[in-house]
Amino acid sequence: MIDARAIYKESIPVLSVCAMISVFSGLFLGNNEDLLKMLPGILVIVPSFNAINGNVSSVIASRLSSALHMGLIKPDFRRSKTLESNVYAMAITSVLSFFMLGLAAAALNSFFGGEAESFFLFPVVTFFSGLVTISVLILLAIFASYMIYRNGIDPDNVVVPILTTVGDFMGIGVLLLITGMVL
Repeated sequence: MIDARAIYKESIPVLSVCAMISVFSGLFLGNNEDLLKMLPGILVIVPSFNAINGNVSSVIASRLSSALHMGLIKPDFRRSKTLESNVYAMAITSVLSFFMLGLAAAALNSFFGGEAESFFLFPVVTFFSGLVTISVLILLAIFASYMIYRNGIDPDNVVVPILTTVGDFMGIGVLLLITGMVL
């Protein structure tokens, strides 16, 4: 039986903190206006980039939560076939998605008259930014799911908002950092 009060009790504090962090993500993006003016196509990538981060990290968190509830994995940080297959599947999916996003952004940039030099920039920036962010998010998904489950809280209620918020904030930061390094 679903206990709505328990869900609210577990979710509301986490969602409140996540909302505040999301505001800082927007402020951080706005404070990097100079970099965005140099390569405005990066701004177009941000929503899709954050969506990939959120989608992949949410999927692995949900799969880990289900595996924990069903007893397929234990929250003890030991290697398991279930955990490894989920991590590999999510890593491969995300890396391919980030590379394809970079190619799509490069093609659109070229189509709308962008500089030819930036054609290779988009796939490189999105690939490496995605590799960094998704690696951290997968590790955070495992750590948060295990620790929250150990404390008797349902990971389904709190881990996904944590991951998507951290992914948005970190994704913007890493994307801008790597873009700045490449330029």
